[in-house]
Amino acid sequence: MNIPNDPFRDDDYLWDRSGPADPEIVRLESVLAPFALRAERGVRASASALPPPAQAARARRPRWRTALASAAVLAMCALGVAGWYRHRLQWPEGRPWQLSALSGEARIDGRTASGAKAFAPGSVLETGRGGSANLRVARIGQVAIGENSRLTLIETRSGRHRLRLEQGSLWARVWAPPGALGVSTPVADVIDLGCEFLLKMDADGNGQLTVNSGWVQIDNWRWEILVPQNARVELRGQAHPGTPYDLGANGDFVAALREIDAQGAAAEPDSDAVRRLVASSRAQDAITLVSLLRQYPQLGEGPVFDRTAQIMPADAQVTREAFRARGADALDPWWRSLPYPRIKRWWVQWPDAFGKPADAESLFNEKQ
Repeated sequence: MNIPNDPFRDDDYLWDRSGPADPEIVRLESVLAPFALRAERGVRASASALPPPAQAARARRPRWRTALASAAVLAMCALGVAGWYRHRLQWPEGRPWQLSALSGEARIDGRTASGAKAFAPGSVLETGRGGSANLRVARIGQVAIGENSRLTLIETRSGRHRLRLEQGSLWARVWAPPGALGVSTPVADVIDLGCEFLLKMDADGNGQLTVNSGWVQIDNWRWEILVPQNARVELRGQAHPGTPYDLGANGDFVAALREIDAQGAAAEPDSDAVRRLVASSRAQDAITLVSLLRQYPQLGEGPVFDRTAQIMPADAQVTREAFRARGADALDPWWRSLPYPRIKRWWVQWPDAFGKPADAESLFNEKQ
């Protein structure tokens, strides 16, 4: 039925395309045509081709179930990892460590250690010629000692485990927050900062510390020295420990560094040893140059400062004027630019938590 003067009659084209076509509407249809919904495989794209609401809800339900199940699994994994982490760090005060391996001549408190399973606080573990021993450091890692070593377990509890090495060789691999493991020696304390390291020392306190991963701090009550991975420090009896150097440093560089360390505070900023050190330095030796400036500020007036500025990134700027005014604090941009993991990010060394048991023979017989 036609309704005279129907105000909506001319708009029927918008609903069922029965009315006259408005030129503007036709133009819009032409513009939007490429975006129109098209039928696939001969099925007409219309409301009848869409699934009913109940069917659509049933189709969506498995996806929600999958998402919820995945979230639940992830949550359980996170709780499991957190529980394992807490368990790993907890250790009852005074509980003995487990001896995981012994070979050759080994004694605990003067008695043959053959068949021993535990190493208690206050006990002394000694090895003779060809002897070695492996220990579990609570639940956080491993320690091994080589021949002719003398080791005492001083303290063990959650968050703090302390040893004393009077002489010999000690290897440690620990995955725990900084400071969890410490080894005192007659000349300095060696504090693990979440890493793997090898310490060798004779009865007079001469030897070396090599860091394989993470960082180690050496504290001799007057100085603190930070040693990064793939670097070494030489111990010199009662004298100040040496400056860290990269394991790839050449012989001329190391020889010059020993001369500078022997001179200590008396080292001249433009001495022959300094010039030889700078001439044989590589970009990888930045840890040594920055450490020298921190320990011996007078070297900032010579080529050590210039060479450091040359090899450090352009966005890590330190001026000689700032160094003169603020001392070691002014070197922070250079220190932060060194290509090593940050000490506070010890957890990035997570492979140390799953390392294989130590092979004492290969560890301590390797040429250093």
